[in-house]
Amino acid sequence: MRQIEITVKVDNSLDEVHNILEKQGFKLIRTSRIEDMYLKKDGIKLGKRNILKVLSNCVLIRYLKVGNDEFKKITYKKKDYKNNKVLSEIKYNVNIDDIEKAYNLFLNLGFTKIVDVKYDVIVYEKEGLELAFQNVEGLGLLLEVENSNDFTGISDKDIIKEKRKMVKELAKLGLKTSKDYDVKKAYELIKLKI
Repeated sequence: MRQIEITVKVDNSLDEVHNILEKQGFKLIRTSRIEDMYLKKDGIKLGKRNILKVLSNCVLIRYLKVGNDEFKKITYKKKDYKNNKVLSEIKYNVNIDDIEKAYNLFLNLGFTKIVDVKYDVIVYEKEGLELAFQNVEGLGLLLEVENSNDFTGISDKDIIKEKRKMVKELAKLGLKTSKDYDVKKAYELIKLKI
């Protein structure tokens, strides 16, 4: 299944977000914690001009805590890009039981850690629409919205049109959000470091 999503920067505080959404009938449905370790294959040099290319070949070691449940995974995201915008992605996940052993395995296979992305997720829902706010350490508040339709076989032009439509719908909520609908956490954090 080919999925699409948008991610925008939010200039409201979490308290402001909560008040705005609560007045519109949204309910807080879950919170979680995610810690991603991005690993790249040695030999691929990371620079300002090739951040996306390097990230598109990264493996993630992910820690996820939802309520009292903890999950550990190795994740690869196969992303389709056009003009530095993510058109769609397919995720591959493998459950693991030990993050440190997985990390050491990849180090021995010639991988290097390039960035840690740590964030809390606060999800609101109304009538099937889920808004996932991500409070990212070192970056700020983002909002991710996924489109649950399957975009397999859909043209790039139609995907971009759908993403723009999603942004217009978000604007109706009254939040202060960026016009860029494809904010990438790891990319932004790496840009700050380089």
